[in-house]
Amino acid sequence: MRPLSIFALLTLGLIGCQQTDPPPGFISFRVEEVKSGLGGVPWSIHFAPDGRLLYTNRDLSQIRVSALNISTGAITHYNGTSAVRDDGEGGILGMELDPSFASNNQVYICYSISNGGSRNRLSRFKISGNSLTNELILLDNMRGASTHNGCRVVWGPDGKLYFSMGDAQDQPAAQDPSALAGKIFRINPDGTIPTDNPFPGSPVWTLGHRNAQGLAFQPGTGILWSTEHGPDKKDELNVIKKGKNYGWPNCMGTDPCPGITNYEPAIKHYTASDTIAPSDMMFYTGNVFTAWRNNLFFVTLRTGRLYRLVLNGESVAQEEILIDTNSGPHPGLGRLRDIVTGPDGLIYLSTDSGRILRLVPQK
Repeated sequence: MRPLSIFALLTLGLIGCQQTDPPPGFISFRVEEVKSGLGGVPWSIHFAPDGRLLYTNRDLSQIRVSALNISTGAITHYNGTSAVRDDGEGGILGMELDPSFASNNQVYICYSISNGGSRNRLSRFKISGNSLTNELILLDNMRGASTHNGCRVVWGPDGKLYFSMGDAQDQPAAQDPSALAGKIFRINPDGTIPTDNPFPGSPVWTLGHRNAQGLAFQPGTGILWSTEHGPDKKDELNVIKKGKNYGWPNCMGTDPCPGITNYEPAIKHYTASDTIAPSDMMFYTGNVFTAWRNNLFFVTLRTGRLYRLVLNGESVAQEEILIDTNSGPHPGLGRLRDIVTGPDGLIYLSTDSGRILRLVPQK
């Protein structure tokens, strides 16, 4: 890894720099390359309490978590024994750290398997030495396919695990309450079903999803926000509410949806004629970009964008595209997969080309 002082400068500024007057919350920044050549797709990234960046690599045939030392560039791999279905968009996908990770070294991983067909699984593992051990399967045999596997995992402020599952190319399954596809699930950390879930005895929290790949809880409010892929248009920004139906495949975006019980339309959709392909999201909680604190950020795949949203309740008050790989002043970054706030207050991104990047204030 190159010393931080000589990191390659990839680009400067904002899309907003092209305007005569900077938008509210304007901050000039540069993008630094932290590490390249990770191989495969670093699908989910999280900082451990000791400052290491833990990540999953989608394109492997055996379960593994890796750790990047930001200061030295050294990488440590923690290998497990479980086989992974590595096909298309399947593989080692979402990961979340246990709130007590500093003492128990436990991680939650959603990954693809072959079990009489294409399936997905959520398990808890322990990092022990250089291994990924003690697998506890929490929810198994969720429908899988070469696309639409969902698998984003987040820890809720209520002490529950929330995770998404796409429709796995079976659109009607999203409307079937008994099908483990096209849903957002909520379970206890040991895999049992919370008694206050909306459908008794079921892990289903919400239904009618096509492929939600971004989940984040808003600080202070406990509201769960989500990004979701549309088919070829109307990618969604959603507020996830207990027991609600988000309409797929009967309807999409902010469209009305007659005949769907407990329907909840998207807060916003992007765009009506094309797709931006949104991936993961976060609320910025650092102390470096102070004007952005508690703003919502999400990244996209096809368009390689980084969006910043200022929210007003459950609506978008302001929106800014900070990075636009395809048409802006940020060539070569490609598909942006995940985003996280670092312990240093900087914003870290992973890309499908096997790179870790970060945003640094431009002085």
